[in-house]
Amino acid sequence: MAIVLTDSLKKLLIETAFQLKGAAKRKFMAQTVQGLGLGGQRLAQSQLGWNRDTIRNV
Repeated sequence: MAIVLTDSLKKLLIETAFQLKGAAKRKFMAQTVQGLGLGGQRLAQSQLGWNRDTIRNV
């Protein structure tokens, strides 16, 4: 089951990623992208402002 990105969920994900550092941040981002399902990297990039290269290298 894929995650649906509501405005409140987007805000929570962005704020949480901002507060984390290093490996913890990359792990959080990777787990979030996996939950987004197929096309998750592109969705995270366009909707959350996350760098796809960072996510891809985890």
